[in-house]
Order: sequence, then structure tokens, then C-alpha cells
Amino acid sequence: RRMQVLVDGRPVYGPALGGVRWTDLPLDIEDVERIEVVRGPNAAAYGANAFLGAINIITQHPAQVDGTELTLLRGNKDVAKAMLRHGGGIKGLDYRVTLGYRRDEGFKTRTDLAPPDPRTGNASNRDPLNDGMRISLFNLRGEYRLSDRNALEFQAGYNGGPSSEGRFDDPVEAPRDRVVQSHFQQLVWHQTRAQDEELRVQFYHTYMRHREHTEAWLSEIGGVPPEVVGLLFPGHVDELVTTNYSIFEERYELEAQHSFRVTPAARLVWGGGARFDRVGGESWYSRSDYIENQLWRLFGNVEWRAYDQGMVNLGAMVERSSQVGVHLSPRVALNHQLTVDHGLRASVSRALRLPTIYEEHADGAVRFANGDLINQYSLGNTDLSAERIVSYELGYLGRWPARHLTLDVKLFHDKLEDRIANPKNYPYPDDRFDGKTFLHTNSGALSINGAEFALTYRPANRSMLGLNLAYARAKGTALNAYVDDATGAPSYEDLGEDVPRRTLSAFAMHRLPHLVDVSATYYRVGRMKWLGDGDRLDTQDRLDLRIAKHLRGNGLQTTVAFVVQNALDEYLEFRDENV
Repeated sequence: RRMQVLVDGRPVYGPALGGVRWTDLPLDIEDVERIEVVRGPNAAAYGANAFLGAINIITQHPAQVDGTELTLLRGNKDVAKAMLRHGGGIKGLDYRVTLGYRRDEGFKTRTDLAPPDPRTGNASNRDPLNDGMRISLFNLRGEYRLSDRNALEFQAGYNGGPSSEGRFDDPVEAPRDRVVQSHFQQLVWHQTRAQDEELRVQFYHTYMRHREHTEAWLSEIGGVPPEVVGLLFPGHVDELVTTNYSIFEERYELEAQHSFRVTPAARLVWGGGARFDRVGGESWYSRSDYIENQLWRLFGNVEWRAYDQGMVNLGAMVERSSQVGVHLSPRVALNHQLTVDHGLRASVSRALRLPTIYEEHADGAVRFANGDLINQYSLGNTDLSAERIVSYELGYLGRWPARHLTLDVKLFHDKLEDRIANPKNYPYPDDRFDGKTFLHTNSGALSINGAEFALTYRPANRSMLGLNLAYARAKGTALNAYVDDATGAPSYEDLGEDVPRRTLSAFAMHRLPHLVDVSATYYRVGRMKWLGDGDRLDTQDRLDLRIAKHLRGNGLQTTVAFVVQNALDEYLEFRDENV
């Protein structure tokens, strides 16, 4: 919820519930050219929701793909993938088309004893999950050169099919298929007006619909005999209750950006955008109509050569939302070049994260067929304030060409306030089922101090080694329950474990003779409590291995690869069932 994610300049952050559903994106990893990850808030450069950071995914330009490519993948857990891609050019038009299909059986259904909670030492059985997917994909990207100075870029994509959802131990969350339809269309007009001046206008439309529901008898949901239902809910008898998890979201956005050189020492990028969101979901919002939201924003960034070795960046974004009004997100940064290969940087930035539509308008309830309330399990809050963050960062970038080394170091301090949480056990008066509801509210602050180190060693074109280390210390508390089950008073949670204390990744790649590539990647994530309904997990280690042979001849290029993911013991992520 607190990260901006862009694909070729198009935000893919979902307006309905917040966050990104990665498996629903009409994107194949083979089409990705590079991924840029930026730590810290930078709304002026990356737009609304660039709160804790931004992930910028850039796909391959159509001119980079010439010919036809076929990829086939088969693995255990019924993992299978087929991808067909073709690219070419016709009289000023470059295009790339990708068709894909992927499936897997997902995580195993496990009910054995999970690893103990690293804080309490208590262990419980895993909750058996229904997992797996069957997804078809289409993606098109093209560019047509209208003239020497004008180009029109167009993209479209579709992702759809069933994926398995639910749990085997909960009748409301019973196993089911979630049928997905997700597609987008995007148009971008570029105009190069002069050597240092460019105009860019972008329009895109995204659409996503999930269809899924469960049915269960009320007595089964409550774990009581059918005849007891009338005692709990006078005037009612045991009946089949339908929970509709279907959800719909749609977004339109128009953005214009103008970049030019103001003076020989200063360059300006400025622009604005207007966004319209529309979402719906009967069991999420307890309404059959759509909820709409509008967002307008202006942004600008000045890059100023203040002195020979120093570059100053001044940026800001002003946004006005139909949700919470007008807000300003500024940023200032200084880059000082010590030598050609060594530089220092410092930045201060502030940003806001607006409440999602779900956080404001959630009305999750289970009801009788006539509309009478059975259980109010979630409520939004239209009085929420935007989350606020102030971030300070110092950095160093050094290169030693003779030794083939690059080192990037960051020291940072982040202060997050008005954190939006979803505490449990709000005593909703009309809920006669259990009287306990999740109600969104602003609660708690979080401060994070840390350091990141990235070292790259590339002695030759055939080899590369990479090492990334991060240390972060988080402090903060937030409301966990309006009424604690044990004490009857409000209870609070420690946010210190929301951020892992230590993380590490190491990467090694080498090309052997006869066009054979070998690579290995090792990850370590320290103990942490995953957000939402995630579990508290101990330190996790993972090792991925790959060996590939490239074959060339008769105009064909073929690659055969063998990949092992998680070559070590169990690797858990988010929940202890995810094995």
C-alpha cells in the first residue's frame, strides 16, 4: 500500500483495496528490460503513492525485439509456462506482441505443525490453503514515428483466468475459484521540440474484475446446531449465506509533462495530471453502486548546477483529492561530485499517502437474504487523515574502474506518522454474532534508522558478483485491539518487527566456455512480523541456482536452462503456510 509501482510510466497500484496484485498484471517477465528500485518518498518524480519508495518497471522497446521467440518451461508443483513473442518493423512502425500461458498448483495443502513464533515460542498447525492458477496473457507494445520530432506509442494487455483461493478450515473462506479479467490500454505522444526540450502526453485506462463467492449454512459458520440460530437471531431460521468476494476497479488518467532547459545551468520538468477511479464490490462495501474518486496533481522538478561539482534538485507535487483535500509533497537533494568516480548525496523529502477507497468506505458484512445483519467484520472511516512521512538520506557512490568495483552506501532516517491501521474488536452495536469488528483508524507512529550497502564486482564481461546488505532499526507502537480479549481494555502492538533488522542478498554469475552460463543467488531476511494477516516469521534463507546452455546455428538461437528455486530448507514468506 505504501509503494508506487509503475510499468512504462503507468501506475499499477490498485484503487479498490490498495497494493499490487502481481499475478493479475498483463506482463510477462521476458518483456522486462530493467527494474529500478528507489528507496524513500519522491512524489515529484514518481507520482502519488511514492511514499516508502517506488518500483519502476521498464519493458523492452519494440525496436529491441526482432524476430520470433518461443519459451517453454516445466517444473514440479505442476509449474508450466508457454510464451510466444514476435517483434518487427514496418515503415516507421515498430511493434512487439507477446502471448503467454502459465499454471501451477501453488503451495501445498499443509496442516502440520508450523515453526514456532520467534517471540512467544508457541507453535500451531498451519491453516490449509487452496492455491494455484491457470492464467492466459496478451501484451502489445508499438511505436509509430509520425515525423522526425513526433512519435506515438501504444500499449495494450490482457490477463485472465481462474486462480484458487480460500481455506479448507473456514466455511466463509471456503475453497473457490477466483476468475480474473484484467486489461489496460495506453497511449503516449512524444514531441521533441528542441535539443533539450520535450513534451510528453499520456493517457491510459486500466480495468480489473474478480468474480468469486462462497456459500455456507449459518449454523456451520457459527459452529452451532441449526435450531440455535433462531435464538441468536429472532425471526430467522438457519439459511444458506452467500458471501460475494467479487470486486471491480477501473481507472482513467491523463498526464502531460514538459521538460526544457531554463538556463545553461538549470533544467525544469513540470506537468500535471487528472485521475478518475471507480470501484465496486458488494461484500466489500455493502452497496451495489460504484464508489468514485478524483485526483488532480501538479508536479515540478528543477535540476540546477549550483557549482561545478554540485547539482541541486528541488521538486514538489501538489495533489487535490476528492477524499482528503489538498496536500503538498516537497523534496530537496544535493549531489556533490568529489572526483570523476566518487560522489556524495543528501536529500530531505516529505510525502503523504492518501487513504485507499477501502480504508475509507469498507463495509464488510455477512447478511441474511432480507438484508438483516449477521456479522459486521470490517468498517472504513471517512474521517481518516493521510499518512505522513519525512525522510532524510545521506549517500555515497564510488567506482574503482581498475579494480572493477562499484560501492553504493545509504544512511537514512524515516519518520512515519498518522499510520492507517485496522485494529480488531471494535464493539459494533448491531452485530449480534460476535460484536467484534475491524475499524480503520489513524494510529501510531514509526521511526526507522538504517543503512544499505551495495557492492558490485565485475572483473570481466563473463563474470559478475554482487552483495547487498541492509540494516534497519524500527521503533513505534499502534493500536492492535479496541477491546483486548483478555483484559477488556485497549491493547497496543510493537511495530519494531514490521521491518526486518537485517537483510542480505548475494549474486554470482559466470559464463563458462561453450556458451554455458551458471548463476546463484542467496537471500537472507531477518525475523519480522508481516503486515496485515501475515505471520511473525523467524530468519529465512533461500538459495536459487541456474545453469543454461546457449545454442546457435541455422539462423536460430536456442537456450536450454535448468533452474532450482529454494535449494535449501523451507523458505517462508508472509505466512507459514506459504511453503
